[in-house]
Amino acid sequence: MTFVLVNGLIAGLILAAFLALCDGLFGTSTFAVLIDVSYVPGMAGLPSVIELLIHLLISVVVVFFMAYFYPRDRRATVRFLLYWALAFTVAYLPFSLLSGTPMSFVAFLIWIVGHVLYTIVVAAQIERQR
Repeated sequence: MTFVLVNGLIAGLILAAFLALCDGLFGTSTFAVLIDVSYVPGMAGLPSVIELLIHLLISVVVVFFMAYFYPRDRRATVRFLLYWALAFTVAYLPFSLLSGTPMSFVAFLIWIVGHVLYTIVVAAQIERQR
């Protein structure tokens, strides 16, 4: 359980930092898409720090499932990680629409790169632990 908690927090912070950095460099809103929960009933108006903590909690849950279902076969591992990266990529559209942030091709690319980075960080930690 410690593995999941620590690595979920590390990977989530790396993703958040990457998206925030890219927002500053390219003028996108991917970090806002990542942490916005204002569309969830009762969560509108939360401070950004609380929204970030919610994101980190979700990251811990994602790492739990990734670690639990992580395959032993190398070929299956690549496919497994591509499915996770695809799921994260597809999530951009509904989360962007729900958060009301403007969508752009550059923001979408940053989202993809950030979540591929997240997937690689988690996979590397799982591989190292085994």
